[in-house]
Amino acid sequence: MSFNTQITKNRVVEIVDSCMGSSKSTNALKYMDNNPHQRYIYVSPLLTEIDIDGRVPNSLNNIEIFSPTDESGTKGEHLLELIKQGCNVCCSHSLYSSLTDKHFNQIAVGNYVVLIDEEINVIGGFDNYSDSDIQWLIEKGDVSISEQDGMVSWVGDKSKITKEHKYYEFLKCCESGVLYSSKRSSTMMVTQLPIRLFECAKRVIILTYLFKDNILDSFLRLKGFEVKECTDIIPNTVNKEDFKKLLNIIPPSKKMLNHKLNATWWSEANGEMIKEVKNFTETSCKKLGVKGDDVLWAVPKERAVKMNNRGKILFKPRNYTVDSKGNSCYLASSIRATNDYAHKTTMVHLINRYPLVCVSAYLQDYDCKMDANVFALSEMLQWLWRGCIRKGEPMNVVIGSERMYWLFMNWLYDYGVLPKQVYGKSYSKEIKDVQ
Repeated sequence: MSFNTQITKNRVVEIVDSCMGSSKSTNALKYMDNNPHQRYIYVSPLLTEIDIDGRVPNSLNNIEIFSPTDESGTKGEHLLELIKQGCNVCCSHSLYSSLTDKHFNQIAVGNYVVLIDEEINVIGGFDNYSDSDIQWLIEKGDVSISEQDGMVSWVGDKSKITKEHKYYEFLKCCESGVLYSSKRSSTMMVTQLPIRLFECAKRVIILTYLFKDNILDSFLRLKGFEVKECTDIIPNTVNKEDFKKLLNIIPPSKKMLNHKLNATWWSEANGEMIKEVKNFTETSCKKLGVKGDDVLWAVPKERAVKMNNRGKILFKPRNYTVDSKGNSCYLASSIRATNDYAHKTTMVHLINRYPLVCVSAYLQDYDCKMDANVFALSEMLQWLWRGCIRKGEPMNVVIGSERMYWLFMNWLYDYGVLPKQVYGKSYSKEIKDVQ
């Protein structure tokens, strides 16, 4: 079923942009409960928040809300039935991102208000095929690329492309309208979520932080949406002074200034380079007097998890690789929402974060450039706030990258500019100067 063009498409996205701990989610649920005459879809990053014992259903007194199950089919099928019945629904980011035209039509017919807690990943890399594979399809004339937005379409014969065919997945991406190519290189491709996720609802409200010039902002500008502040959900005021009192920040050591710690560095790092980062982690944690049960660290997955690592050395800081229960002290730097680590008192961030090259290149090529520093800071803040500071408890923050350290300090202390060197003046004097 195709999208019903007779139904007016929503072209406005409302944003609640506020710091962690400002009760965005709580106030959004209060808004829903105070306006029971509307129909809602609440999209949460946490499955634990939307199950029968979760915060979402148990925070609502005036409306009943249902979470799709797979008891008699798929969750997607159950979600469709709930929407057809006009029920209020709560679901995960993953499920919402996989909606089909059938869902979009029913959401439009039902005049639903969609509230999305935390940004969903609207655009990602596509590296399932080699450059030569893609170039062969282009030269053969099987695919075409739109000059307007880079959308990749399959225009060749597809009669013989079965599920076992090499290009079956490529074909399906084209048919779904999710595959796009950058201008600078036709083989540099990204996948995008369908804009109907934002068009089909009566209103779309996104709860986030550091939205402006980040990936979602650039994506919505590219697609021609009007973005405005949501005036119905007012977050609480958060004072950074409260954070300053709780955070003990450890800067990179002088040796760490020699290491970029970006994705390329981690991919190419030899044993000696890994050892220096490991020593920095071990030394910092020992000085803080913490144990594995207290520590969480972030490095690229290929250096933390045993898989097809192609001989690369794993990052295993002594006494801080696993906790006393055998659970890993590693947590991916892209994690945005989980309460499972709120007991961790020491967060060690060891990645110089950048968006995927193909993503930033695509957005820039179509005049919707994003800010790599905003992306990096938002990712790091989300990761750090998995620790005990989310409960208002004191927390150690160890940052290995000079760039990431200054992004964090600039955010926390409002320097207004990014100093070039960590050791331009003493750390204690530096903090004293800004207080």
